[in-house]
Amino acid sequence: MSQPAASCRPQGRHLVLLGAGHAHLHLLRHAARFRRAGHAVTLVAPGPFWYSGLATGMLGGRHDAAADQIDVAALAAQGGVRFVRDSATGLNRAARLVRLAAGAPLAYDALSVALGSSVAPLPDTAPEALPMITGAKPIAGLWALREALERGFRAGTGPARIVVAGGGVTGCELAANLAALVRRQGAAASVSLVCPPGELLRSLRPSAAAGVIRALQDQDIMLRQDGPVRAVRPGLLHLPEGRQLPFDLLVNASGLVPPAVLRGFGLPLDAGGALLVDRQLRSLGDPRVHGAGDCVAIAGHPLPRAGVQAVRQAPVLLHNLLAALGTGAPRAFRPRPGALWIMNLGDGTGLANYGALHWRGRPALLLKDWIDQRFMRRHRSVIRG
Repeated sequence: MSQPAASCRPQGRHLVLLGAGHAHLHLLRHAARFRRAGHAVTLVAPGPFWYSGLATGMLGGRHDAAADQIDVAALAAQGGVRFVRDSATGLNRAARLVRLAAGAPLAYDALSVALGSSVAPLPDTAPEALPMITGAKPIAGLWALREALERGFRAGTGPARIVVAGGGVTGCELAANLAALVRRQGAAASVSLVCPPGELLRSLRPSAAAGVIRALQDQDIMLRQDGPVRAVRPGLLHLPEGRQLPFDLLVNASGLVPPAVLRGFGLPLDAGGALLVDRQLRSLGDPRVHGAGDCVAIAGHPLPRAGVQAVRQAPVLLHNLLAALGTGAPRAFRPRPGALWIMNLGDGTGLANYGALHWRGRPALLLKDWIDQRFMRRHRSVIRG
């Protein structure tokens, strides 16, 4: 159960964790290290952790909502961490206070930020069109979308024209799994994907991209490379040169951006709005503030926005937060090139990619499921004790 925030400073040194991102899950699992050093820890998060690795499979009907969530309140309680169900709205760094949306300001001696990312808004979107648009994030919204689609398809009132805006890996995964959900429900809806010319799976090697494109086309997904979206009106996308694309449901996967709340922290940000940190994951403007994951940018070391980066940063973040509270000396995070990642292509196959290597097939999707389930079990086992 959420506990009310308090503006008074707790006994001893106090660490506040903003957000329940990948890196903070690691800190919660190792919260005993803070207790042994005499430090108190508070987690501020609006709800459970939703795992991005299972998100598209959940949308397509391969997983249910429970499989995609970790109860961070229970995980915090298991580690002796206070949990506050709330969201940050800003900082008073002079007084070392976090301003919260619903509760009183929360005092800190050290602060860690793992707020993830959000979807960049589409340009020139009419307010009347917003009820017809769903973003790739937050992930909880994808579960709400699946429930709404299933209800609509059963009642015969579901959308007939589903459009995904964005030609990256996420956009293609979403399109594939939306098509899978349509098939599961026996519905007649069409699925299209729209992106600018040359942007479709640009991050993949041509041979890997070709395999994904074949998988999408085999599922009758229409690929439109005549974007970008210039404007959004109710039921209609406006594209360059006067082209238009009608829709009943629009899923925005046009790219990820850091959360806007960071702009109210009064700390250095990069050009995209991410919190700038050094190799010790400390804010360039305040060494008491640390961060990890999608919401930060390491000065001089650009990294892709992917959960694996936060997982790799987590042990260094844990060590350096203890150092910031007076236990030991900080150490540097050393980014590593490359990582295995696997796409869920919605047709029972996956595309696995590692560096220059890639392969597509059912074993790739089974490997993805095993990796994702192992991640979830690692954290749930702590809750179960």
